[in-house]
Amino acid sequence: MSMNDDFRRAVLGLGGVAVVLSTASCREREVAVEEGPPPVIAAELNSNQVADLPGEVYRSQAGSPVCWQPWSKESFERARAAQRMVLAVIALPQYGGFQKVLEELQANPTLLATINDNYVPVLVDGDAAREMGLLTADLAAEINRSVQLPMFVWLTPDRNPVAWIPVPGGETGKVCELFDKSHAMVIESWGNNREYVNANSAMDSANRLERMKKRRNVDIASKEPAEDVVRSIRQLTSLYDPVSRSFDEAGGLFPTGGLETLSSAALCQALPAEVRARCLRTVRELMIDLLPSPMFDPLDGGLYTARRGGDWSLPAFERDANRQALAVVALCLAYQATGDEVVLDRAMGVLAYLESHYATSDGLFALGAGVTTPIRASLWTLEEVNAVLPAEDVSWWVAATRMHGLGNLPSEVDPQRDFFRCNSFGMKESVPQIAARLGLSPEEFKPRYEAACKRLLEARQARTPGRRKDQQAHAPTTFRMVSAYAAAFTATGDESYRDRAVALLNKARKAFSDGRELWQYSQRTIPSVSVGRAFLYSLALQASLDVCDVTGDESGLSWADDLATTAAELFAKDGFLKECPDSAQVMDLPVTDLTMLFDESSAGLISANESRMAVRGRPLVESFTAQAIALPLVTLKSPILHTDLIVATLARHHAPAVVVGGEVPAELNTAIARLPLRVVNRRSATAKDEMPATAVKILRPDGSTQLVETVESFQQALLPAP
Repeated sequence: MSMNDDFRRAVLGLGGVAVVLSTASCREREVAVEEGPPPVIAAELNSNQVADLPGEVYRSQAGSPVCWQPWSKESFERARAAQRMVLAVIALPQYGGFQKVLEELQANPTLLATINDNYVPVLVDGDAAREMGLLTADLAAEINRSVQLPMFVWLTPDRNPVAWIPVPGGETGKVCELFDKSHAMVIESWGNNREYVNANSAMDSANRLERMKKRRNVDIASKEPAEDVVRSIRQLTSLYDPVSRSFDEAGGLFPTGGLETLSSAALCQALPAEVRARCLRTVRELMIDLLPSPMFDPLDGGLYTARRGGDWSLPAFERDANRQALAVVALCLAYQATGDEVVLDRAMGVLAYLESHYATSDGLFALGAGVTTPIRASLWTLEEVNAVLPAEDVSWWVAATRMHGLGNLPSEVDPQRDFFRCNSFGMKESVPQIAARLGLSPEEFKPRYEAACKRLLEARQARTPGRRKDQQAHAPTTFRMVSAYAAAFTATGDESYRDRAVALLNKARKAFSDGRELWQYSQRTIPSVSVGRAFLYSLALQASLDVCDVTGDESGLSWADDLATTAAELFAKDGFLKECPDSAQVMDLPVTDLTMLFDESSAGLISANESRMAVRGRPLVESFTAQAIALPLVTLKSPILHTDLIVATLARHHAPAVVVGGEVPAELNTAIARLPLRVVNRRSATAKDEMPATAVKILRPDGSTQLVETVESFQQALLPAP
């Protein structure tokens, strides 16, 4: 297929629209266009209306000359009055490439005038309006393209998509060309036969709506979830090849979901020993690949959550707090499964980086600006290192990072040799190992190591333009950080992490709650822009349960009850999990979040939360529960895309429950609080349990029970040795 053919398919989307573009000019000559009322241009359409909206997508465009409008019904009503189509640009703040795309649009005066004079340009934060981020996957599938953002979508004033095209943030230089071709075809069809475009797009949207409604029925639920979840875990382990060091189907993302699932399974004694051993072996092999790689930045301790190429030697040099916080939880579980101190060291390094770079002035957490650092600015030649470090430090740094005069990037990662003689930094040796080679103790060498990292970090920062720090508190990231602190406490026993989890959850409740509703940002604005979606309620519920687990204080469960009840009222509708509440809905599309497209899915989180609430005798309402607990059979084919559902089903059918007496000794209470998150369910004892107040009763999945009263017997009963 020629590039023009591929472009045409991408722009037209569905075949019916192609008829519009190929026949409209003839129709114009044959059919007299009826005179209608003149267009009415609202004053708002003549200026940028997103400058005061919360979130990095909007704040990055506050000074843009594009007359951006918010994602709202009012914007479409103004488009109707103006007799214009809407040009929606859907972007995710986590993927900073959208800024380059938009900069290229506004840098061209002719193109800028074309957008402002012919369309109502609407900017969509696909993270806050999550249903729109998810919709890009459906639209991309209709034109046989992978999901790439930002995506340009042309819509009628009736809110029906007419045409769309992904514009990858890394492919700058082509944006204007792509837009010009799209605009020429779309605007011609709109001007020649507006009624036909409206009717055809409405028909296509109706068909799309029916497909979405049927999707849950297509993904048939397992009739044997307890057995099928074990098969899914086996399938997941088979995706890793220790010879090629590859994890099939994981793509270029840091394998957070795989690590969490495999570590959870390795810690679950109810699973067959052979399955646990395979999971543990796979986790250890993954750690061999990941821990010394440049994905963990030795200069600042942060984690790069995506890579370029087929191995981990060249990260994509962009980071956000949300995905790093998610990785902290997975790494803490991996440490509890393996006992590898280097894993814990990396996890705590990432957590410290999150605190230093993403904490806001009000004590919450921001998502991050999402600006991509140029690749070359993050790579080093030997000469550059020599110019920064003292001579006595160069040799050990070069040896520890495996730098090479010709560069340490494999040819398959840099086939064009764009980065010839360049090196990435990954620490192949620990501080004690380097110190031993130099004949020093770790305590003597550590200040020298830290000084070298500081010098190199300052030199790297000097190469890159200054970044504006994101100070907008972001609810999903903040709730993720609650869980990260809770996981850090379970892994380390450091009570300061537990205290931080409790304090942050309390702050988050005050900042992001408005009565029973949650908001994406502490700043309130129109619901369609930032009222909480199903995903946010699921994260908040998970964070509250994590805090209950590590504190043993169940008084906070009342808020969990409120969250679960409100979520059921807002998102359980017509037999599917609706992502967007009615108060925020702009387009009538039953978008449901079933697959781990960007991170965890709403379905997976709700399923896990349902299991944990049910153990505590606080089940979700029946209509919600029925939709939450299903394990779709597709997880057997694509486990890497459904690790959240696998973990939820594993906990539901194979996790033991710990029933805690009211007078359990403090040491035993601490051991209970430090159990791996989400692998073991907990609840307080009631009179019906008929057990001593000083004991703990373990309820096993096979129906057997065991009473324990000491820390040693408790740990032996629940946690397999690494």
